[in-house]
Amino acid sequence: MNRNYELYPQLDTMDMNMEEFLNLNQSMMPGTKPLMPNHDTLNLFGPYQGFMYGNLFRNLYEGYQNYKPRKIIPQNEQEELLNNVDQLTFAAHELNLLLDVYPDNQEALQKFNQYRKMAQQAIEAYESKFGPLTVMSDHLNQTPWAWEETMFPWERGAN
Repeated sequence: MNRNYELYPQLDTMDMNMEEFLNLNQSMMPGTKPLMPNHDTLNLFGPYQGFMYGNLFRNLYEGYQNYKPRKIIPQNEQEELLNNVDQLTFAAHELNLLLDVYPDNQEALQKFNQYRKMAQQAIEAYESKFGPLTVMSDHLNQTPWAWEETMFPWERGAN
């Protein structure tokens, strides 16, 4: 790849450390907030609220005008268990992304491990009652097509 660094010198980031790169990004995008202004406190939403807002980090969430997220109200046990899986895997994934940038943040690592374990327990609870969620599940019982044995949401009809 042939880059013209004379025209765009700010794009030559190969020799920068992460802190310099993040500072460069802040200077290139005026008005943006730093990713982690306070390394000591994560200031997180809980998994449910973070999942509803689509952002686990309070200091990074900016609501859209007067939009209020709808409450997620499961209609049955299966939906409730799946909702738990969704919320906890979302929270763990958000923290995983943060740890990609700040691998030494011990508070984030502790929360990530907590949510990862809780997500695994939620997956186990769902799969033990309603079958496998993925083809990699231990609940396949030697039949990799077992996930097809349950009805898809659109096959159940209107609630």
